Amino acid sequence: MPIAALGFPQPIRRRVDVAPRDFGSRDRAIAAFEAGRHIDAVHETFRYLLPRSSVPDLTQAEYCFVQGSARIRARILADRLDVSAVLAVLAPDRGATAASRYLLTRVSATGQLHQPRLRDGVITLEYSDALSRSHPQKLAEVLQRLPTEADSNDGWMVERFGVGMLDREPVPELDDGEFARAESIWSKHWDAVSELLSESRRRRSTAFLDSLGSYAVTHMQYALPLFGALRADLNEHADEFNNREERADRRDRALAKCIKEMREVPGPSLRRCLGHSTYAINPLHEGTASLLSSVFGTGGGMQTTGELRASGRSLESALNLVVDYLYLLAYFSWPREIEAMLRGGLDLASDKPFREVADLLWNHANRLLRAFGNHGEQDGDTEDGRGEHRDRHDSPPPMPGLEPELTA
Repeated sequence: MPIAALGFPQPIRRRVDVAPRDFGSRDRAIAAFEAGRHIDAVHETFRYLLPRSSVPDLTQAEYCFVQGSARIRARILADRLDVSAVLAVLAPDRGATAASRYLLTRVSATGQLHQPRLRDGVITLEYSDALSRSHPQKLAEVLQRLPTEADSNDGWMVERFGVGMLDREPVPELDDGEFARAESIWSKHWDAVSELLSESRRRRSTAFLDSLGSYAVTHMQYALPLFGALRADLNEHADEFNNREERADRRDRALAKCIKEMREVPGPSLRRCLGHSTYAINPLHEGTASLLSSVFGTGGGMQTTGELRASGRSLESALNLVVDYLYLLAYFSWPREIEAMLRGGLDLASDKPFREVADLLWNHANRLLRAFGNHGEQDGDTEDGRGEHRDRHDSPPPMPGLEPELTA
């Protein structure tokens, strides 16, 4: 029987409560660097990115902050800044060769500011450069990308290669009630994705497969506080079935494989990969008025969705709109008023027939755009004004550096 509706229960993943950034620190950091006061520039950049933390004098003491399961350590030694995080400890008889190959092919990259290093069997992610070459914008990128990479890979390497852990932050588990809800959300989600995949095969629509692939991963990123091996496995699958340069039949098979594996995850394994992590630096991208205009404006995806809705293709148009809302909630942080309105759209759509969802979310998106969109730019413009449309099926944009954020 074809699927009739999708449910969107309240997320178990907690809201990331981030302090407003002091853009005066950003400006002072750049001014100090340009004046040759490189140590001051480093400290101001840390204060900008970690406004709630008390950053010590890095020339006198090491500073450690937590990002998910990763512990990030920073220190100024002589005229150099060192930032590092331990990923794993290799043992010669436990996956050392496979883990090393993974580091060389997936974690290391040409032109990347941070790189993996192996010393005495200990793998770390490191950035080390002269203070005179650590511009605040460069340092901001390091302080956001390196912790994210460490948090994404440490637990996965333990599960996949059997490596040891040396300096990892424990993540508090869900309580029994939360896990019961999480297990139900997980099970119902993959049942729904399986039904939608059958529908995708009947329709033989690449566009529908695009939306379905995005829904499969984005709903879980929004609803559940995934971390460690399971999050990494899901993202690895998503790289395959959301790769629009690949043939549709291969993407279809990749999604089917993902559904099968996710359904077979035992309860204890699921529980080990769910927990309320803490983050010193906002792990989400900062939502902007331009982004709302890009997603809900008249160009790009909304035009296609409107045409589908007008032609009576309710399932496609409803799924497109649902993915828009999940994308904005899963990967971006918003002022409370905007986040509440985005969540309100999902509440309207939950367990409703697709024809009704298409109408409800279409009208709701237009109200949201009128209330919070960037009316000073053309629809589809981004923060830099180049008019690039952010596709909801794309990977999330790069972590922001020293850009302005949206205020309600």
